[in-house]
Amino acid sequence: MSGENAGWAERSDNVLTGTYARYPAAMVKGEGCTLTDAEGREYLDCLAGIAVCSLGHCHPAVTEAICSQARELVHVSNLYYTLPQIKLAELLTENSFADQIFMANSGAEANEAAIKLARICAGPDRYGIISLVGSFHGRTLATVAATGQPKLWEGFEPMPEGFSHAPFGNLNVLESMITDHTCAILCEPLQGEGGVRPLDIEYLKGVEDLCRKHDLLLIFDEIQTGIGRTGSLFAYEQLGIVPDVMTVAKALGNGLPIGAMLTRKELAASFVPGTHGSTFGGNPVAAAGAVATLAIILEDGFLDGVKEKGEYLQAGLEGLAARFPALADGARGMGLIRGLVLTEKGVANGSDMVNRLFSKGILINFAGNAVLRFLPPLIITTEEIDRLLTALGDVLAEYEA
Repeated sequence: MSGENAGWAERSDNVLTGTYARYPAAMVKGEGCTLTDAEGREYLDCLAGIAVCSLGHCHPAVTEAICSQARELVHVSNLYYTLPQIKLAELLTENSFADQIFMANSGAEANEAAIKLARICAGPDRYGIISLVGSFHGRTLATVAATGQPKLWEGFEPMPEGFSHAPFGNLNVLESMITDHTCAILCEPLQGEGGVRPLDIEYLKGVEDLCRKHDLLLIFDEIQTGIGRTGSLFAYEQLGIVPDVMTVAKALGNGLPIGAMLTRKELAASFVPGTHGSTFGGNPVAAAGAVATLAIILEDGFLDGVKEKGEYLQAGLEGLAARFPALADGARGMGLIRGLVLTEKGVANGSDMVNRLFSKGILINFAGNAVLRFLPPLIITTEEIDRLLTALGDVLAEYEA
């Protein structure tokens, strides 16, 4: 790496912890689905800040909402009422199963709130939460303990107690893990970091039945699937299943740090002053950006467009899998969260495929050591999807050659 990008990388490495393996580009500008680095090179962003910038970069309406609010009031803490936070909570409750909202700053914090709510609602000695192998719920100690990926626990043991992990999709084993100490089952309707793996609807209905049978809370982590990513505002709407608690973040603020835990009023009643809180949660500027984001996603036809473009991308990925069977074995996902499933040979080269696409000006990532993951802004056009598919086809052809 050389030039201006290299200079910024060197400065970064001197002062920031090495927790990220960054690509050799310092991004300085974004517009729509396009990012520009410090040397003026443009990239088609099909990762969207990992499912965050669903309206693309610097969407005019969201930017205006942020700037307008920043001129009026930036922060006062949750000791006082603020208008953007109230408006956001109203939008979320009007468009979901929930009655009340807890505002946080991130997905991990939203999941922390859900874990604490489940335990305080259940009462003494009922603290166990079952999640799934391959899941991802955050990077705090509690949420990483809930995450079903042992590699993420390494070096941080002992993990907080009370978390167990059921095999993906196996309802019988899940039921056998329920004890008198269990208070909730936590799962993603579709595992994003785990490799874009949708959970079968019948399995999820079975999980819901187990929760009702054993008086457990059903917690849906929709941090990656929520806010329009799957073609409905929330993935649960397409499944015919209503959770007791749901967490969202990522796309909620289209780039600003904000998360939320949604639940019913009778459960929320367990959270009284002093039981939980957040200094910055629902900050006026972040909430104003989220209100503007939701308003656009809820416009007539927007979510139908996400479904249509998701089907278009799916068809294109399946076409590539058919062309390159030695490298790919189909595609999966919902809406505009899609994964090209790689064969053993493909998996061995997955990270390098991402690097080659980067060199061609296309941004994606490799998830779950299994799929090339595509999370483009929901405003992506079919022409931009075609550009992605063409570049991906060229990379696969290089390996086949």
